[in-house]
Amino acid sequence: MSVEGLNEEANELLLNDQYELALKTFSDAIEKNDKSNTSQLYTSFIGRSQANIKLEKYNEALKDAESAIETNSNDSRAYLKKGIAQYNLKQFEKALETLEEGQKKAEKESQAKRNLFNEWINKCQKEVKLDKDSLVSEIKTLSETVPKPPAIKYEWYQTESQVIVTILAKNVQSDDLNILSNSDNLKIDSKNEEKFKINFSFNLSHPIVADQTQIKYLSTKVEIKLKKTEALHWSKLEKSPNDIVVKKTSTVEVIEEKKPDYPSSSRKPKNWDKLVADVVAEEKDEKLEGDAALNKLFKQIYENGSDEVRKAMNKSFSESGGTVLSTNWTDVGAKKLDVKPPDGMEFKKWD
Repeated sequence: MSVEGLNEEANELLLNDQYELALKTFSDAIEKNDKSNTSQLYTSFIGRSQANIKLEKYNEALKDAESAIETNSNDSRAYLKKGIAQYNLKQFEKALETLEEGQKKAEKESQAKRNLFNEWINKCQKEVKLDKDSLVSEIKTLSETVPKPPAIKYEWYQTESQVIVTILAKNVQSDDLNILSNSDNLKIDSKNEEKFKINFSFNLSHPIVADQTQIKYLSTKVEIKLKKTEALHWSKLEKSPNDIVVKKTSTVEVIEEKKPDYPSSSRKPKNWDKLVADVVAEEKDEKLEGDAALNKLFKQIYENGSDEVRKAMNKSFSESGGTVLSTNWTDVGAKKLDVKPPDGMEFKKWD
């Protein structure tokens, strides 16, 4: 049987829903064609593509439609078969492009053919829109569910000579943070906020020696050691308007010898040494409250105490983390003091 005869037989089988036989007959026609009869070759590829579509073999249908386009790129039928195959393979955007191209080639064909293209183009447009809407929804959902960087906390404690600020964040490296300190401020912020959201600025309650700040990066935290300028007990890390700073004052020796009066615009001469002595006396008699009164008491005990009293105070304060203060060297000299938090509070170490 000739190639033309095989194509006619295959088309008849196709019309009678005998798709497997039609597929085989179109394949026989393609095999028998020496490729010189391009018209019959095009008919074979178009027919076999349709048979594959009916058998839901969409990859094979797509290949046959593409072969038909290579044989004759001006016939709209091949574009229709290719677009339908792509649609069923869920390649909706590609199918839309193919069908729109085929629609242009069908401008002079029957209204029924043009309507068929319109029908499939509308189906593709709906699917493309659904895909885009779904993608937007997925992106929105992802953006809402992406975990935010954990909130970072800090702790601080002190020794006699240092204040230690601890940033409670795991696996922080030196290139993750900017840490800056000056005499009265400590600033810490993230270089990459997607990884760590850290932003602290401490207006320190007492001055520090900024060039002696030490930073240590550990697996569970970042430790920042600030050198105190004076051996004061810090009641707070940060300054507040109500803070009263207790400073060590040098003793002023009042000499009875008469000193010369300093130049003054006052009509009466002033005894400046007497004024200084009066100020010192007022400071001693000043009645303070709260932390300020307690600091003054500790200061007086320390300044007026013996060497053993001072050693006991230094040792107990340092070893207990500022929670114990003893003046009895006999009691504390030979033992290690533990941290004793106030009643109702619990001392914990952060991992």
